[in-house]
Amino acid sequence: MNNIHLRVEMEQLQKKRKSCDEASTNLKTSRRRLCNNKNEEQNNNQNNDNKGSVSTTLKLYDDPWKIKKSLTESDLGILSRLLLAADLVKKQILPMLDVDDARAAETEEGSPVNVWDMETNSMHELVLKRWSSSKSYVLIGKWNQDFVRRRELKKGDEIGFQWDPFNRAFNFCVLKRAIPP
Repeated sequence: MNNIHLRVEMEQLQKKRKSCDEASTNLKTSRRRLCNNKNEEQNNNQNNDNKGSVSTTLKLYDDPWKIKKSLTESDLGILSRLLLAADLVKKQILPMLDVDDARAAETEEGSPVNVWDMETNSMHELVLKRWSSSKSYVLIGKWNQDFVRRRELKKGDEIGFQWDPFNRAFNFCVLKRAIPP
């Protein structure tokens, strides 16, 4: 009777072991599928250039200084003008201006824009206009006097502008000073 009882217990143990082995195999297969699906999803997102998809990446910081420039010799010279790239102006500045001001910026006269120096708490007026010869834009007026000389700007200094919709002015800041030679 003991032998029969032992045999029944052994059969039950073998069934349990077989069941556990099958469950383990199924789990491994499921994990493999899940991993492959994630890789496929990542590849699909990369291949589709994320068209129509929603990003699940957490962005901890959004740099408010959308308009940045490392100053060159020509920005600091006697012509008293800050040269800005056309694509930067079209994306970041013109949409912030009234329709009439944006239209005026395309003319020879240009459009007056207020610039608030955040570090010295002072308001300045410059003129934004499109340079017909190079198809880029310039900020002219008292650029040299109000910013270059007064703030002691040097070649390689990085400056930034951001639009303040409440005050309808651009905020100005020296983001990084150039390392002296």
